[in-house]
Amino acid sequence: MPRRPLVLLVQLPIPPPGPGGDPQPIRGNVPLAAGCLKLLARRRGLEDSFCIEILPAALANTLGDQGLVGEILRRGPKLVGFTCYLWNIERTVWIAGRLKEARPGIRVLLGGPEITSDNRWVLDAPAVDFAVFGEGEATFVELLTALRGLAGRAGRELLPAIAGLWRRGGPPPPQRAPLGSMDAVSSPYLEGILDAAQDEMLLLETARGCRYRCRYCYYPKSYRGVYSLSPRQISACLGHAADRGVAEVVLLDPTLNQRPDFPQLLDLLVRGNPRRQWTYSAELRAEGIGPEAARAMRKANFQEVEVGLQSIDPQTQRLMGRRLDLAAFERGARALLDEGISVRVDLILGLPGDTVDSVRRGIEYLDRVRPLSELQVFNLSILPGTAFRRQARRLGLEYQPRPPYYVLRTPTLDVEQMYRLLEEAQQAFGIEFDAFPPPRLQAVAGPAIDRGVLDLDRPPAAEDVLPPAERRAQAFTLWLRSADFAARHSEAAAWVARVLADNPHTTLQVVLEPRGDPRRVTPELLETLLAECYRTTSYLDWYYSLHPGGLLGAKRLVVVAPWAQRRRVGMPWIEGIGEAAALVWLGGEETEETLRPWEYVAATT
Repeated sequence: MPRRPLVLLVQLPIPPPGPGGDPQPIRGNVPLAAGCLKLLARRRGLEDSFCIEILPAALANTLGDQGLVGEILRRGPKLVGFTCYLWNIERTVWIAGRLKEARPGIRVLLGGPEITSDNRWVLDAPAVDFAVFGEGEATFVELLTALRGLAGRAGRELLPAIAGLWRRGGPPPPQRAPLGSMDAVSSPYLEGILDAAQDEMLLLETARGCRYRCRYCYYPKSYRGVYSLSPRQISACLGHAADRGVAEVVLLDPTLNQRPDFPQLLDLLVRGNPRRQWTYSAELRAEGIGPEAARAMRKANFQEVEVGLQSIDPQTQRLMGRRLDLAAFERGARALLDEGISVRVDLILGLPGDTVDSVRRGIEYLDRVRPLSELQVFNLSILPGTAFRRQARRLGLEYQPRPPYYVLRTPTLDVEQMYRLLEEAQQAFGIEFDAFPPPRLQAVAGPAIDRGVLDLDRPPAAEDVLPPAERRAQAFTLWLRSADFAARHSEAAAWVARVLADNPHTTLQVVLEPRGDPRRVTPELLETLLAECYRTTSYLDWYYSLHPGGLLGAKRLVVVAPWAQRRRVGMPWIEGIGEAAALVWLGGEETEETLRPWEYVAATT
C-alpha cells in the first residue's frame, strides 16, 4: 500500500520574554485549531488518504527557528499548515520561506486571525501557497478532498474554487458560512488528538461568534451570529477533564455571558465539576452579572474572570461600538468579588476619542472604586480584519506595520502621552505591567540546547563553542567571557550577529562575564552590542516598544560580576550599566543593601 502523504499542522507559541527565572517549559500553546482540523478531516474519511499530524508541543515550544525548519523537513510533509496569531505570524512566514528554499514542492497553508484581505504583507509572502479566511475546518476538508482528487497532478490552477480558500496570485475568496454546529468539531480531546493531561489544562469553546460588535475586536469578522456547543458535548468534555486530572478549564468564548442560556450553562459547569477538581476562567461582561450568577460561578469553582472596561468616556465608547453602564459594571464586579472570584479589569490606551484627561479619569475611577482584583492596561492594537483597521485613515489612527500593530498616534493622543499614562497607571496601582523576568543563568535540559559559551580571549573554532543552529533553543543564551571587553567589542558584536542571523526570531540573552575589573565592560561596548541586537526586529521588540520600563524586547544584555566587586566599582558605573543591561552579582546573598531595579543577586552560575 503506498504511503499516505503527510499533512503537518504547526502552531508556534508566544515567544518567552527571555530565559527568565522559571525553568518550566512554555505552557498554554495548545493547538486546538489544528486539533479541530484533524477531527473534521477524520470524520470525513480523509485519514484514509492523508496522514495528518500535529507537531508535538515539546518541539514547537522549544526549538529555535532553524530547529523547527529541520524538524519539519525531517518529517517529509507534502503540506504544512500553520495556525497564525499576531505573536507568531512573522516567525511563521520566515520558517515557511526556509521550507520552500529547501524543498520548493512543499505546499504551505496559513490560517487563523492574521489571515485577512487587509493584511497584505502576509499574503504577499512568496512562500504562501494557500490561506484560509475565516473559520477553517470545512475549508481544510475541502482542500484535502480536492488535493486527493488531483493526486499525481501538479499545479494550484487545477484546484476547483473553494469558499474561504485563497490561492497565491488570486483574489480574496468567497466567504464561507460557519459550520452551524460546533458538535461537528468537538472534541479533539475526546478523540485522543489532544491530551488535556499534558498541561493539566483543557481549552473549551462553548460558543463561536459574538453578538457584540466592538470595533477593535476581530471576532465579528467571521460570524454574523452566535452558535453553541450542545450540552451533551460540554458534559462529555468535562468528563474527559475529570478523567485526565485537569486542574484548569479555560472557557474560550469571547463573552461567556452573552448566551441567552447562561444560567443553564453555569448549572452544567457546576454539575460537571462536582468535586471542584479544576478551576474555571473566562472573559465576560461584568454588567451582565448579578448576585445569583456570581454565586453559581463560585459554586462551579470560577476563581478568576477577565472583564473589559476599556474606557469610561462616552464618546470613546461610541467610537469603539461598546456602550457601558458604569453602575451595572460596578454591581457586577462587586458581586463577583463578594463571592471571592478574582476580577481582572482591562483598560485600553489609544482608543479613538480618548484624551489624556479621559484616560486619567478612567485610572482614577478604578483607583477610587476598586471594582477589581487586578488591572491590565493594554495599548490598542489595530488588528487585521477589524472595523478599526478598515476605518484607520478616517479615524486618524497611525499604527505599527507589524504585530502587535500598536497604535502610535490618534488625533488626541501621541506616543509620548501613552507612555506617561501607562506609567501613571503603574504608579496608581503599584504594579508593573508585563514585567520582564529576572535573568536566568542556569542551563535547562530539554530537546534543544539553550546556551553557548565563548572565551573571546582564545580563538576556538565556532563549531566547538556554539551548538549548531538547528539544535539551539528558541530562548538562547550567548555567554561571552573576556579580560578586556573594550578590546573585544567587534568580536562580541560579530557573535551576536551570527546567532541572530541563524535564528532571527530567537529570544536572546547575551551574558558578559569580565575577568578582573568589571569596569572593562563599558557603556560604549553595550551600545555596540545593542545596535547589533536590534539591527533586525521580531515580535517581542515591537511588543515592548511602548513599555515605559526602558529598552526591552527579544534581546537582552546581562553583565555578571562577583558580589565582592560591587563597592569597588562605584555607583556611576552601576548606573551606566543599568542604561543598557541587567547586572547580576555572583556569590552574594540577599542583604538589606539597596539594589537598583536592574541589579540582581545570584549564588552561583
